[in-house]
Amino acid sequence: MFAAIGRFAYRRRRPIVAIWAVLFVLGLAGAFGVADVLKGGGFTSPSDPSEQTLTIAWQRLRAGLSTVTVVFTSDTLKATSPEFIKLENQALAGMTPKTVPYLNAIETYAVSRDPGLISRDGHASIATMVFNQRFDEVQAVMGKVRAALRPTPLKVYFTGEPAVFDDIQHVTVHDVRAAETYTLPIALVVLLLVFGTLVAAGVPLVGGGVAVCVTLGIVYLLAHVFSMSVYTLSTTTMLGLAVGIDYSLLMVGRFREELAAGDTVARAVETTVARAGRSIFFSGVAVIVGLAGLMMMQFMALRSIGIGGSLVVLVSVAAALTLLPAMLGMLGPRINALRVYRQRGPEGRFWEAWSKWVMRHPVTLFISVIIVILVLASPVVKIKTGVSGAEILPAGAESKVGQQIVQDRFDPAENAPIYLLLTWDNGSSPFAPGNILQLYAYGKRLEQTPGVAAVVSIVNQPALENAGPSALLSLGALASGTGNQGDKNVQKLNGSLSPADLKTALALITTSAKPGVTVFQVVPKAAANSQAAQDLSTTLGKVLTPPGMTAHVTGIAAGIRDFRHGLYGRLPWVIVFVICVTYVVLLFLFRSVLLPLKAVLVNSISIIASYGAMVFIFQDGHFQGLLGFKSVGYVEAVLPVILFCVLFGISMDYEVFMLTRMREEWLLTGDNTKSVAYGLAHTGRVITSAALIIVVVAGSFAFTSIIITKALGIGLAMAVALDASIIRILLVPATMRLLGGLNWWLPAWLDRLLPNIGER
Repeated sequence: MFAAIGRFAYRRRRPIVAIWAVLFVLGLAGAFGVADVLKGGGFTSPSDPSEQTLTIAWQRLRAGLSTVTVVFTSDTLKATSPEFIKLENQALAGMTPKTVPYLNAIETYAVSRDPGLISRDGHASIATMVFNQRFDEVQAVMGKVRAALRPTPLKVYFTGEPAVFDDIQHVTVHDVRAAETYTLPIALVVLLLVFGTLVAAGVPLVGGGVAVCVTLGIVYLLAHVFSMSVYTLSTTTMLGLAVGIDYSLLMVGRFREELAAGDTVARAVETTVARAGRSIFFSGVAVIVGLAGLMMMQFMALRSIGIGGSLVVLVSVAAALTLLPAMLGMLGPRINALRVYRQRGPEGRFWEAWSKWVMRHPVTLFISVIIVILVLASPVVKIKTGVSGAEILPAGAESKVGQQIVQDRFDPAENAPIYLLLTWDNGSSPFAPGNILQLYAYGKRLEQTPGVAAVVSIVNQPALENAGPSALLSLGALASGTGNQGDKNVQKLNGSLSPADLKTALALITTSAKPGVTVFQVVPKAAANSQAAQDLSTTLGKVLTPPGMTAHVTGIAAGIRDFRHGLYGRLPWVIVFVICVTYVVLLFLFRSVLLPLKAVLVNSISIIASYGAMVFIFQDGHFQGLLGFKSVGYVEAVLPVILFCVLFGISMDYEVFMLTRMREEWLLTGDNTKSVAYGLAHTGRVITSAALIIVVVAGSFAFTSIIITKALGIGLAMAVALDASIIRILLVPATMRLLGGLNWWLPAWLDRLLPNIGER
């Protein structure tokens, strides 16, 4: 099958190149606009309880689905002074539903007199913009939000989820363009060192560049049909350049080898596709299987990364099997043109000698490598995962500065409460005499829950606490419209509460209670993204509710809790899927029972070692000055999942490249020792070079600004470097020496069942 593809690509080489050129131009046009159609966020699911609660809150209370926090600061003015309030009102005067889409209301200190909206030092205030759309829609109009702000002497910062992800989107686009700028020249230098000629070095760059551009064009079209995350841009570019250049490098290396052996150009193209192309096809399948694990997740951001990554690998494989053979057929011996330096001696001599040395000391080397890997992986035993917001942005990002002001000068927990929405299925009024007294008792239970700093609701007010139950009944009568000024209960309420307290009570009634629903705001003692706050959100949902009422929990802490539950609850199934399907694919390829099992185990070892590196760098904070970030004391919760799915396939590339060459020799000689030496001798240089390309491409993303992208680049680079340095050139040959003929064992009945996939 693959030989036939090679023959077809050679015969139709000019039309194939022309078709890919058109696809490249179309993809390039889409690539320039793809950032504008990608979305931030994507770490929530409509099935999450906290998201369902948000929907109920909007339907029944018209409470906002998302908010943007506007932080105002002054070095001289007090935030409670008339001058500051006047300037704040001037700044916000242009923000109306006519100028800012989806705007529902703006909550300020001037309106509510809530002391929580004033900083501890008295020189900053918070205004909360409430929107009737979810934050990804609000993020798309952040440009209009900023444009509606009128200039004043006050310093202003926008923060909150829509602003944070808007900043992430802009920083990501800048990072990707910067990474491409210095990645491609470095990759060219590496390829020149591998091949020694400018033409041979340039072909893999063409393959990688075409794969990325065409894929981004496809992503541009897909993003018009369904939501795609902004993280797709960086991961697709990283993976596309890595595997696209790698696959092209393997094809060029095999083509030059066949030409050097005396084959005609046509025959060299056919053999290259039949052998190297077959390896690339199955390695691509292995990578796609790993990335398919991300598509099994319920979160848009992870699915987008899986879709984008799978697409770029698929396009890279297609280019390697069609575009590259066509280009090689057109170039022929000119692949060796424009020589930069002359390579000396057979390139396999060192690797053959190395393989023989390894196979003389298999036990010692096997134990030594395992010990080294365990040491590198040891930090993983203390791994802590968490979820960040603006912390993943670079230091100067506006939303990060705004969030830092809130954390340093306000009570961050008070500005990120846990919301409990109480509903009555029969639509009963919260202000009915029986209901309001039960709500009061419920509020007291919430206040007494460990970890709760304060509770705000229509019944949880210090003034009502002092006034007693009769004041609650009077308040309920006033709110429900059953009282009048002559009623003795209303008179008692007026006598018990000051005008300011009564105004506060009535404001809460207006915003947090409607027939059949009311809301309690619970301020945790811990920060919203802490484990303590997440546990508290679960505990609060279990507090005994009054008869006939149902409690629904939402807020940042509850959202993070739901995200982690959805992420890690599905992860075991993802791992089982990726490992089992990869095993079956490799079983078809190698026609061996033990080699796929060994490959799966070796890959798992390298992934665990990369986890150790993540803990050492990002959790413990080593090299944070060099890499330009500040440790938050944990590893981002999504990283272990993304790294597993990406690395499991990428690391399998080298296993496939090496073992398929070993199997070629095994089928000819039946000699395990000779087969291992032959395979390592003929792939050692290419595999090392391919790994170096990935280290360069992924490592370049270590200097981007978004911590998740930075960590993904470092994790990929370190895992591949480890994989190519000691695992493939030490552990794999040592293991194969110990297994001997068992490497190639396959029961006869299974051999009859497995289809012929073009090996013979």
